[in-house]
Amino acid sequence: MVNMKKIMLLNLLVGYACIVACSQQPNPDSLAKYVQQKTDLYFSRAKVPGILVYYCNGNQPALYSTGYANPATKAAFNENTFFEIGSITKTFTAYIILEVLDENKITDSSFIIPYLPDSVQSNTELANIRFIQLLNHTSGLPRLPENMNLGEETLQPYENYDASKLFAYLKSAQLSAKKEYEYSNLGAALAGVLAERISKKSYSALLDQYIFLPFKMVDKNNSLEQSNNKSAGFIDDTTQAEYWNMNVMAPAGGLKCTAKEMGIYLSNMSKPLGTHNSSIVDSLTSPTHSLSATVGVARGWHFNVAKNKPVIYWHNGGTYGFSTFAAFVKETGQWVMVVVNQFNKNNIVSDRLGMQIVQKMLE
Repeated sequence: MVNMKKIMLLNLLVGYACIVACSQQPNPDSLAKYVQQKTDLYFSRAKVPGILVYYCNGNQPALYSTGYANPATKAAFNENTFFEIGSITKTFTAYIILEVLDENKITDSSFIIPYLPDSVQSNTELANIRFIQLLNHTSGLPRLPENMNLGEETLQPYENYDASKLFAYLKSAQLSAKKEYEYSNLGAALAGVLAERISKKSYSALLDQYIFLPFKMVDKNNSLEQSNNKSAGFIDDTTQAEYWNMNVMAPAGGLKCTAKEMGIYLSNMSKPLGTHNSSIVDSLTSPTHSLSATVGVARGWHFNVAKNKPVIYWHNGGTYGFSTFAAFVKETGQWVMVVVNQFNKNNIVSDRLGMQIVQKMLE
């Protein structure tokens, strides 16, 4: 088996060419042909088990897939196939914490320390962390807590890391001195934990309350537990991964979804329904930190921007079995979801393919 500790730290994509935008959307047939050709090209080059592309150019969603969701059964991806979305989960967590803060009349510029356990509040290192810094990766918290023992051979690196271990770490956590952008799974997980503590509800209950049920995103007859339509994820060419149990770190990357569910979610990001939902999405997509001349961070989402061009909001994800990418354009109904059922294929397949498809939509 591959060395898990060495490959655990996934690099977040932060640079692509600027987006080219014109006034006319491409013909649906030409876009479908483009998606097919590009997907087949990446599939042949990367030699991955399968690729799923689910996308919408403002009208009806379309799906294209190649290879297999499950090579053992020769099953192809379809819109109801489950997969791990990885760190795209962070965008759900950002939505939830903004809802919880709004409901409790707390601003995201507020300090987090009053909402932590008393034993953790004694650590003055945490005194100046604000909620917004958990969402844009500027809190100074490291990528992962230092007391998380990542076994070199385990398929479940997060399974035994619970709230007690998280709070034990936070009691003595040391922050980065500069507090600049440092991608942090820990920060996102802590945002989810704080949402639970403030609301006195579980993370899953908050997902139901604020996203799954209002968006009509989930189908009670097609749950992960009940479904036989699950993609098999792979660490490498021969090693099949397990779906992660992320325990207290779940708000950073624990969701398992279908393409249909993600399409509904991205539609609600691109064209939110209702004044309140629009207000939350506007907050989520407001710039908070610049990474370069063309890339920045909002709340949960990253974005690509260029002068007089449309903004693309995006996030990618990676687990031991999946490499994923999601992006949308506000107010247009345009979005894309790319899934590759193999580890560490973001930079060479899912992110590149997804961004190229969005660029094509904007021609």
